[in-house]
Amino acid sequence: MQEQYSVAQYVADLRRITAETEDENEIFKQVGPLAQRLAGKEDWIDERYFTPDEETGFSAFLLHEEDDHRLTVLAASWAPGMGVGPHDHGTWAVVVGVQGAERNIRYKRLDDRSNPEHAELEIKEESVAGPGDLVCIRNGGIHSVRNDSDDVTLSLHTYG
Repeated sequence: MQEQYSVAQYVADLRRITAETEDENEIFKQVGPLAQRLAGKEDWIDERYFTPDEETGFSAFLLHEEDDHRLTVLAASWAPGMGVGPHDHGTWAVVVGVQGAERNIRYKRLDDRSNPEHAELEIKEESVAGPGDLVCIRNGGIHSVRNDSDDVTLSLHTYG
């Protein structure tokens, strides 16, 4: 029998881990496998999560957010051919594929950050994240995401 693991249990684990450490390497080491564990369960997944917004081609479904917004867990879906350009979240992120494959591109920032409206970037790394694949993004890390497939993608996102 497969052991149960719920969003509530995941959030409790997130709270414990982030109360014990602020080190991103340690957070990724501990949260990553737990996010993969939750992403592998089906009981938290609602059919509406597979329906991206028709205009934007993207939808985010909030599963949990702390009152102070320090920890957020959501399910994100992308329509075929849709994505988002280079951005950062202003926090660390742990993302696990649930369905489909998303292309993730990480960038190195080359400019001096003096202009908040402009960034000179070069591609540092490119990968495709499918079901169960883990993507960890550091605070300030710049990346882009795109669904190059013919199907809707779904991924589990944790920000802290």
